[in-house]
Amino acid sequence: MRRGAAAGALAMLLAACTSAPVPPEPAPAPPARGEVGAALLAPDGDSNRMALGRHQRFVYPTLEQPAAMPDYPADLLPLRLPPVAVCVDVVVGTDGQVVAAAERPDPRCATPRGVPDRAAFVTPTLAAVRAWTYWPAALCTAPAGFDGSDPCAAPGVTETPTSVRLSYAIRFRQHDGVPVVERSE
Repeated sequence: MRRGAAAGALAMLLAACTSAPVPPEPAPAPPARGEVGAALLAPDGDSNRMALGRHQRFVYPTLEQPAAMPDYPADLLPLRLPPVAVCVDVVVGTDGQVVAAAERPDPRCATPRGVPDRAAFVTPTLAAVRAWTYWPAALCTAPAGFDGSDPCAAPGVTETPTSVRLSYAIRFRQHDGVPVVERSE
C-alpha cells in the first residue's frame, strides 16, 4: 500500500508540474526620450554677400567640438509630439564667439499641430547656440600680382577675421520614444 500511495502522490505532483505556464509579467514601457538635430540653412535672399577678387578667398567658420545641443524638453516627452523645428540665426564674431542668436521666422520651422508650448523648444535652443564657439571666419587676401590657385597659401597673405551670420534649423523629434541629439552641416 505504501508503494501505491507514493505512486499516487508522485502522479499528483507530476500533474501539477504540467499545468498551464504562468505568463511572464510584461516589460515596463521604455521611458519617453526625444531627438534633437540641426541643419545649416542657406542665408536669406536679402543677406549681404561678399564680392571676392581673384586674389581673395573666404574661409568659413568652423564650429568647435563638442558643441552642446539643446535637450528635448523632458516634460513634453510623454506627449509623443510630432517633430518640431526651431530656425535660428547665429552671429559669429571675429573672435569666434557667438555675439547674437535669435529665432528666425522660416516656413520650414512652422509649429506642427498639437505642440502645446513652442517656447519650451525655442528657449533651450537659443541657450545652446549662444554657448557655441567657432574657429572664426576669415578673408584671405594675397598681395598684388598674385597668380596662384589659393590666396590663403600665398606668401605675404593677409588673413582678416570676419564676422558672419549663420542660420540653423534645430530639429526635435522622438524615435521609438528615444531622443537623439545631432547636428548636421
